[in-house]
Amino acid sequence: MYPPGHRFAGVDRPGRRRADRHVDPAAVARRLSGVVHWPGARDVPERAWRLVAQAPDFDAWLIAWPGGGTVDLHDHGGSRGALHVIRGSLTETIPCRDAAGRVSFAHRELHGGVTLAFGAGHVHDVRNEAYAHALSLHVYSPPLTSMTYYDCFEGRLVRRARQWGGTDDDEPGQVSPSGGPGLRLVAP
Repeated sequence: MYPPGHRFAGVDRPGRRRADRHVDPAAVARRLSGVVHWPGARDVPERAWRLVAQAPDFDAWLIAWPGGGTVDLHDHGGSRGALHVIRGSLTETIPCRDAAGRVSFAHRELHGGVTLAFGAGHVHDVRNEAYAHALSLHVYSPPLTSMTYYDCFEGRLVRRARQWGGTDDDEPGQVSPSGGPGLRLVAP
């Protein structure tokens, strides 16, 4: 759990896109978690992801996490989101600022069945510290179009790299709209 009175060291971006306020990524993640499947997810040798659903105002990704699988400190651009652990457990690390403005880190273990909601600008890393594989569902609203990666240098967060959809194979990015107003489930 995070220390009492902590302040997140996230990044606030003026002018970022606003999601439809009626979409609750955590509620979508909880609803979809029981109906999305990834046969073979336990066999992935390194962290891997698949788009499983998209709508004009959100997208959803399954992420398979082998033991030791990790993603570095990052944000989700202007998207709010939710992470729902379907199987296994994951550890989230959040940068926090102390009274002097220096960055320290808080950790939280997320077990199967737990849903974590976060706002745009939320910076964290996620990892599977267990030996057993984990599977999680991630929902972003508006759909994920960019991620920025960070390092902690001399007690502050420093932007390392920004990745935009369609330009890197490292993370999910911009997904072509389905053309219709409704939800489109994507075959694995």
